[in-house]
Amino acid sequence: MKRASILVLKDNKILLINRFKDWKQYYVLPGWWVEENESIIEAAIREAKEETNLNIVIDRELFNYLDNSDNRTHHVFLVTEFEWELKLSGPELIRNSQTNRYILEWHNIENLEKLEIYPKKVKDKLSDFFRLNQE
Repeated sequence: MKRASILVLKDNKILLINRFKDWKQYYVLPGWWVEENESIIEAAIREAKEETNLNIVIDRELFNYLDNSDNRTHHVFLVTEFEWELKLSGPELIRNSQTNRYILEWHNIENLEKLEIYPKKVKDKLSDFFRLNQE
């Protein structure tokens, strides 16, 4: 099984989902598993709409990696074009509660190192991407 996530960039900021679950706070990129008979790009577009209400245009795949913990490939796509009225929607809105929160937030790319972004491999690869693009 594969996972598709999106990195939405706007004005030197990225869109993250601030998660609070099982008394832990962390951040994730919008995205989830690719469904049966769905391409990775279709999954990224669907997840963007379900989780953020964004209609997106995929620029390119930024990176992918094999997650050894579950033997699944994680694909992250860059999004720089989108139409939006940003709001939580889909299953995340239904599951949103005091003990299981989903909050959409824009964060300056300079502050990524300070955030607890999961999976850690994604945070590392994002840090590499932004570092390389600043040089």
